This record gives sequence, C-alpha cells and structure tokens, in this order.
Amino acid sequence: MENFMPDHKLLSIGISVDPYGWYEEFVNAAEKKIASGYPCKYEVINLDEHDWVQQAEPFDVILWKPRVMGVRSASYFKEKIYFLQYVAKKLVIPNFETVWHFESKAAQSYLFSHYGIKTPETIVTFDYHDAHRLINQSAFPVVIKKPHGAGSSNVYLETNKGRAEKTLKMIFRLQLWDEARRKASSRLQVFFENIFSKWMWATLFERIFRISEDYNVAYWQEYIPGNQADLRITVIGDCYAYGFWRNNRPNDFRASGSGLIDYERDIPEEQLRYCLDLNRKLGFDSMCYDILFKENDFVITEISFGYKASAIYNTKGHYVLSKDGSISYVEGHTWPQELWFDWALRRAESLFNLEAA
Repeated sequence: MENFMPDHKLLSIGISVDPYGWYEEFVNAAEKKIASGYPCKYEVINLDEHDWVQQAEPFDVILWKPRVMGVRSASYFKEKIYFLQYVAKKLVIPNFETVWHFESKAAQSYLFSHYGIKTPETIVTFDYHDAHRLINQSAFPVVIKKPHGAGSSNVYLETNKGRAEKTLKMIFRLQLWDEARRKASSRLQVFFENIFSKWMWATLFERIFRISEDYNVAYWQEYIPGNQADLRITVIGDCYAYGFWRNNRPNDFRASGSGLIDYERDIPEEQLRYCLDLNRKLGFDSMCYDILFKENDFVITEISFGYKASAIYNTKGHYVLSKDGSISYVEGHTWPQELWFDWALRRAESLFNLEAA
C-alpha cells in the first residue's frame, strides 16, 4: 500500500457523527474491514462543529450522512460537501453530484429533462404569467408540489382549474404585489384594488413581519392513474441496489410516507437496471428512485439521497451488478451503511490507484 500512497501506509477515513446514528453502522463496517485485513484506519469526527475543516483535513476519505431536514439545513451541508470535494480535494461520500439537487424538485427536473429520464410531464416555472398560461393548458387533475419536502408532504392532487389558479396567485403573491405597485400611484391604491384577494393579505403579513423571500416557484406534474403502490429502488454506487414496494395510503393516491411497505412483491429487473445505470451515468454515490407505472412504461417521479436505513435493512436481500452485466441477489439483511462503506473503498481504490485488498 505504501507504494501507492507515499504520505502514509493506510487509507485514512473520517467518519462524521450525525443526529440519527447513521455513523454507528459506518463504524461497524470499518471495524469489519479492518478485522478482515483491509489496510485502512478511521476516526470519528464531527462536521457540525466549528472546526470541521480542521477535523477533516487529515483524512483521504470523508464518509458521513448529513442532516436531511429542511431547505436551510440542506443548503449548509451542500456547501460543506462542495468545499470538501472541490477545494480541500477530499474523496467525500456522498459527493456533490449526489446532493446538489436535494430538497429541490425543480433542480431534479433539470436533470430529468437534460438526460431524457423517464418522468411524468412536469412544469417548473418562476413566473406567475407563465404559470397561469401553462395551468390553463394542463390536463386535470394535476399533482401540485412544493419544491421541497419528503414523505408526500407538500403534495396534493388538484382537480379544479379555478383552485389551481388561486394557488398560483398565492405562490407568486410577491410578484403580483410588485407588479401592482409599479402600476399604482401608491401602496394604498394597491391595497384597495386587491382588498378581497387572499394573496394580498398574505403578502402584507409577510412584508410586515419580513418572513418570506421574494423568489418562488410553481411545480406540478401530470397525474398518473392506476397505481395502488409505487416502486422504490435504492442504488448505492453503481453496483448495489435494494428494492421494495410502498402501498398507497387508504383512499389516497400517495404512497411515499405511508409506511405500508411490501417486501414480498417481486422487483422487476428492467427498472432495477435503469436506476443502476442512472447512478453510474450521473455519478451518484447513493440515490433512491420513486417509480410509477404508466400504461406499458414507467416513470420516475422523484429522487432523493436521503432515506431511512431501517426500511432498507428490512428488505430480505440486495442486488449486485457485476462487471459482466449480470445481476445477482444476495439474501440477508444488510445495512446500507455497509454498502456505502464498500463503495467508498471502491472509489478510493480507483481514485488513488490502490490495489484492492
């Protein structure tokens, strides 16, 4: 090993703590590798502390599970991952390619469009007038979503065009205020001309208490009928995958966050290979794909690197894609952190030109 890494003999890995205990299984995976003779060492660090840059400095690999709750938290850990990967030149997992679009369905839509990924017809617009025109061209019902949130939060089915138009006014209320203000001689004129508009009162409240940003986005997708469940495929690296089905909530079209997981139903190979290929093509370290079926085809509605480890562990086994293109099934419960760790070592071996142990 020292012939490949002149600064030290062992691959050094920094494992960061997290509030949800993911790191504990990273540590267990590291201990297993070390016990098997793999030439690596690790230390537990904390990338949430003030000196996180200094804590990360001694390590070749940084492995962690960042906080995944909320847009603001996501923005902070995306900055850290960018710094670690592109400034400090660390091998960081998850990498920036995996996380830059997290908590932004709008950003995901850019990837879907650019790479021709199978997805429902999706509208993303940052302008009220564009949104108003497009909603009137849409076939109802539509699935309206806020650009962030998990577990089907901020997602609902809209069947009425009139209500959808009111929703757009609420989304773009600050744009409507600014446009009305430019046309009016005073703020009082804007107020009295729109006194019975819900968006007006919401805007006044936000302007008084300064609790809103000026920029907003409308996001909706076509409704895909006939699905009583969705298929979730979780891919780690370009070679490991898990799969299970999630049944819809009772009398609801949504499966995400229902907790009604079906581990018995077969996982179709076509969708499994498709998601494995996307991970390879897009350079993702880990990603879960939510899939619905449309006539004789399938579509990916959303992607996310964040998921519950227990839901993955409870599957009866996982899939492994070999270099020859064959897929094998490995029975038994395996924590995703163990496969994250294996993937980190694979990437390190390739990046540092190491010989696999």
